[in-house]
Amino acid sequence: MNNQNRSLPSAAPLIIGYASNASSGKVDQAIIDGASVIIWSFIHLNIKDDDETCNIKTSLELIEIKRIREKYKHVVHLAAFGGWNGPHPPTFSDGSSLSGGKWCDVFIQFNEMNGFLFDGIDWDYEGNDNLDAPTSKFTLQTLEIMADFSMEAKSKGLIVSMAPAESYLDAAVVPGGIDATFSLRLDLPPRAWTSPEDRDMIKGFSHAGRQCYAYVLAKAGVESFDFIQIQLYEGYAPYLYEVTRMRKDPVDAIMERVNGFVGGYVVNEMPLKSSPEYEVKIPPSKLVIGIGNRWCDGVKFCKIDPKTIRKAYDRTKNTFGEGFLGTMFWTVNEEGDDEESRMAHALKREFQDQHPGETSYGEL
Repeated sequence: MNNQNRSLPSAAPLIIGYASNASSGKVDQAIIDGASVIIWSFIHLNIKDDDETCNIKTSLELIEIKRIREKYKHVVHLAAFGGWNGPHPPTFSDGSSLSGGKWCDVFIQFNEMNGFLFDGIDWDYEGNDNLDAPTSKFTLQTLEIMADFSMEAKSKGLIVSMAPAESYLDAAVVPGGIDATFSLRLDLPPRAWTSPEDRDMIKGFSHAGRQCYAYVLAKAGVESFDFIQIQLYEGYAPYLYEVTRMRKDPVDAIMERVNGFVGGYVVNEMPLKSSPEYEVKIPPSKLVIGIGNRWCDGVKFCKIDPKTIRKAYDRTKNTFGEGFLGTMFWTVNEEGDDEESRMAHALKREFQDQHPGETSYGEL
C-alpha cells in the first residue's frame, strides 16, 4: 500500500464522530468543534449477483469525503462496516465466502481506486428490527471474517476499530453467570430488564446480544485493534437500566465498565479450540466510551452529559495512570446549529485543558 499509512491523533482524549452525510456541512462543523476522527457509515462487503465478483458497496458521497479530507488534513477517516439493519458479510451460492484476509484485499483495492480516502476500518455489525431476519443472529463465519480481516488490515498499516453495542461486549456482568457466556444470538431480551414491570416498560424489546464480539477479540487479539468503542447508547442497555431504574451515579456506572475492561473479565462457552474461556482485557489506551448526542431520549437510549465523561476520564487516569483513549458519539448527522446542541463542541469544552494551545480549525 502507498497511502502514507497514518496513526491516530496523538492528542488524547480523542473526540470521534460517526457520520454519513458529507455534504450537509455538519462534518465540517464537528471537525472545527474538535472531532479528530470521523467514522463514515457505512460501507458493505458485496458479491455481485450476475458473476459473483466481490466488491465494496456504499452510498457515501466519496467526492465530498475527499473534499473534507483535503481541507482538514489532521483528521483521520475510517470506514465502518455494518450498522443496524445492515447486511452482514455475504456468501456465494454454495454458502461459502471469501476469507477475512481476501475481503481485506477487496477493501484495499476499493480504497486505492478512490484515492485512499480511508485510513482504516471499523466493525459495527449489529442486529435487525426483523427478528426473523438472518442478521438477527451472527454466524461464526462472520466473526471469523471480522477477525481475519482485522489482522490483515493491521499488518498492512490500517487503523482498525470495533464498536460493539454494550451487550455485545459487556464488562459489567456477574462473573460466571449466564450473561458472561458467549452467544451468536442478537435477538435476546436485554439482561438487566428482567422484572415483569421492566419487561412491560420495554414492551417486549428483544434485540440484545451476549458477548459475541469477544470471539473477534479472542481470534484476532486485542493488539489487532487501535481502539474499541463501547456503545452505552444501545437500546435498553444495562448502563441505562443502572442509571435510570437503579439510580446509580452515572460516573460510577461508567467506571464499573472501565474497571471491568481494564482489570479483565472472563467470557465462558466460547467456541474456541484452545479453551472455552477467554479473558477480555482492554487497556485504557484502547478504550473509547460511546455515547449518543441530542437524539437520545433518556428512556430507551441513555443520555450522558459530557461532564460525566470528564469525571470518568479523570477517575480512570487517577486509578490507572492514564485516561481512556476518548469518546465516540453517534451521530454527527444529529448535531445542532448552536454550540450548546453540538456534542463535539461540548466534549471539546470539557477537555480543553488537555489540549493547551491546540490549533483552531477555523469557521464554516
